[in-house]
Amino acid sequence: MDEKLLASLGLLSVISLQQINQENILNIVSGLNFFQLIILMIQGSVLIANLRLEGWRDKIPIYLYKCKKHGYQLTYPQGHMMIIRCQKCAQE
Repeated sequence: MDEKLLASLGLLSVISLQQINQENILNIVSGLNFFQLIILMIQGSVLIANLRLEGWRDKIPIYLYKCKKHGYQLTYPQGHMMIIRCQKCAQE
């Protein structure tokens, strides 16, 4: 992902993923290149960037994930198995 796009959206300095609204997520989707779109369609998720969130010592990989219920969401690998899942589904 182009860091210029993330910087223009003000996403390089986010505190948490909940700060990123659906409009920004759709801008990220529209900024994906052809190969990233193919990976998203086949795999269900694609690496967007490595961001440092509040409370984390280092940058973590942020993935764009397409949830069947909530549409496009941003998430990071979770747990010992580093599973990528929808944050909204996990809260329900």
